[in-house]
Amino acid sequence: MFDQDGWTGREPQVRHAFSLSRIVDAGTPDQWYDLLGVVRVPVDRLAPEKQRDQLRPWALATLMAGGYTFGRYYACYSTLDEDDEPDKAITGDTLDWSGSAVLLPEQAAMR
Repeated sequence: MFDQDGWTGREPQVRHAFSLSRIVDAGTPDQWYDLLGVVRVPVDRLAPEKQRDQLRPWALATLMAGGYTFGRYYACYSTLDEDDEPDKAITGDTLDWSGSAVLLPEQAAMR
């Protein structure tokens, strides 16, 4: 990076976020993602996996609190670009939502 006094040794700070999208026309060739919201999250550089572990609970709390209807949703933990939009995915989770709870595949529910 170059500033008015010369080169600096500082890298731009990478920002991280959770995001939630509704998957529209899920499972079809016309599938697309409608970004519903982005929340910036701090990163513990000594234990970055802590944020990964919080993605699903955050997504479920967001779906419950937001009154979201039946559908397929995608929660993502990613970096942010310069416009505060999700950029490089670190991890993600697809949730089939009934409107009040996560729908489980039949095989998982029978175990």
